[in-house]
Amino acid sequence: MVQDNINATASLQIVVDFIRGNINLDEAKIKLNDLGFDHESAEKVLMDTPRDNVVSLTENKDKS
Repeated sequence: MVQDNINATASLQIVVDFIRGNINLDEAKIKLNDLGFDHESAEKVLMDTPRDNVVSLTENKDKS
């Protein structure tokens, strides 16, 4: 049970670091893989997560 809590906390921290732009996609995937996530699951979670430091050019283009 304690190990599950550690892994959940570590996983959440990795995703938060990715959202904030502290680590890139490849770094986040490697760290999640080290915690036991398979490659496809880690990539899907990260790709579906909006990031704070990424601006969509198409979204801004429509507002012009």
